[in-house]
Amino acid sequence: MMATVKDWLNLKFVEWEKAQGGRQSYYAFARHLEVSQSGLGQWMNGTTSPAGEDLLSVARKLGPEVYDLLGLPRPSAEAQRLTVSFTSLPADIRQNLTNAVAEADATLRQERLRPDSAEARKIVVDILAKWGFHYSK
Repeated sequence: MMATVKDWLNLKFVEWEKAQGGRQSYYAFARHLEVSQSGLGQWMNGTTSPAGEDLLSVARKLGPEVYDLLGLPRPSAEAQRLTVSFTSLPADIRQNLTNAVAEADATLRQERLRPDSAEARKIVVDILAKWGFHYSK
């Protein structure tokens, strides 16, 4: 395994070029990864590392090893399915769902509640309702 994101991305670029049949541009690689060319350039130079949506896109296209290189936990299979599903949702619903999940996560962490507790469930259901989602089981 490569020691840095920079090294790993440069290796992935070379592998991708070969798969494309020859020399390619960073611009084409950025389009393939669905990230900005400037961001990709900074990552490949080691100036910065992918984060947020860009990190999800890089992991989706090139593999979850990027999380290991960044010292981050790999997303669960459920989180990966959710991330892929998010792209097909209308923007306003996607944003509200993102906000609801982030608020619920922060609240449960702050309150130090186990996710499987009745109190945690009530808090999450209330937060979902606040953001316009009705949960019923």
